[in-house]
Amino acid sequence: MSVWKRVLIKTVVLAFVIVLFGAGAAGWQAYRQSTPEYAMDKYIALLIENSGEKAYALLDQSEDAAMTSEEYETALAEKKYSLFASYDVTASEKRRDQSGNEYVDYRTEFKDADGAVQMEETFTVKKQAEPLFGVFDQWKVLSGHCMVKDFVLTVPAGAEVYLDGRKADASWLIRDGVLPSYDCYQIPSLLPGRISLAIRHPAFDSVNGTIDPLDGSAEYGEKMALGQAAQDVCKELSIKALKQLYSCAAREKTEDLEDLLGECLEEAKLFVKEQGQEFHKDSAVFKSAGITDFAVQFGAPVFTGEATGAITVPVKLSYRYIVRENVTSEPSDEQGDEEESQEGDAERPQVGTVVQDGETQVISGDNTAQLVMAWHHDAWHIASMEIPVIPK
Repeated sequence: MSVWKRVLIKTVVLAFVIVLFGAGAAGWQAYRQSTPEYAMDKYIALLIENSGEKAYALLDQSEDAAMTSEEYETALAEKKYSLFASYDVTASEKRRDQSGNEYVDYRTEFKDADGAVQMEETFTVKKQAEPLFGVFDQWKVLSGHCMVKDFVLTVPAGAEVYLDGRKADASWLIRDGVLPSYDCYQIPSLLPGRISLAIRHPAFDSVNGTIDPLDGSAEYGEKMALGQAAQDVCKELSIKALKQLYSCAAREKTEDLEDLLGECLEEAKLFVKEQGQEFHKDSAVFKSAGITDFAVQFGAPVFTGEATGAITVPVKLSYRYIVRENVTSEPSDEQGDEEESQEGDAERPQVGTVVQDGETQVISGDNTAQLVMAWHHDAWHIASMEIPVIPK
């Protein structure tokens, strides 16, 4: 056999051995990497090394909202895995779902340089549908660990909520243990990091801000400010109600109260009765009454447990009143009239201003009504009232 043939044969044999050895090494490597333990260990090591790009390649994002590599690295920065020095991984559960997908949960302890456990977290690896080289299993880590799960956001009932510009899903609403005047969203998953939040509600000033999912929850209710449009409506409704009450008292009639004061009708009727008696008492003949110069103050919103979902707001309405009376006299008994007048004054101390012009007596003063406005069914209502009788 010639020399060149022997060289050729040796070359072919060597190449075959190299290929065989390489395939064997690759096969062994693939076999070693086909276990869930390997996938978990490698992934955690990359997190601690802050190798986000390599760790991203080991993610299974089939069961959570897909993240870009940039979003993923932002999430890792918020979770701060790279601050830890070592870790221990323990398999806690192996399971299979109804579709035949296989999972293994791993409880991981992250430790500092002294070996003290600083954080614990559960990771899940999932067996991939396509085996490597058609033979070896592949396992990847579910991306859910990057997410903040079940963040709870509480807002006034009926509010529109937007997270990063997207409207909150109504399916996230929960009702157990939540007052009817609140809407409570349990958000399945959020990426760590500041998330923009917008809240829109007819009764309140809009909220435009951010939330930190790592806080676990956020509540927007009593700290929200009553909107200017709502204040205007409440003031207008309060003044309208007062004018109607005094008009009814002047006529000693209680008709037409239900539409405006239906939620506090008994209180309204009682006021009309007492105010009417005051207007028409003694020897004075009631002539007219008027109210003006209104000033309003609003208290903090109260989120009630009423079935209507009412959000109530205390309203303090101050105003000026003027009462005109026709005064009768008895010329034949001036002394008696004087005594009667004095007795009347003793029974009804005058803290306002009293002016008598001929047969007309004008009594003016200041008064304050305490009302409670209630927002429900997309409208404002007068829930209760407390109004001192005039004149004082």
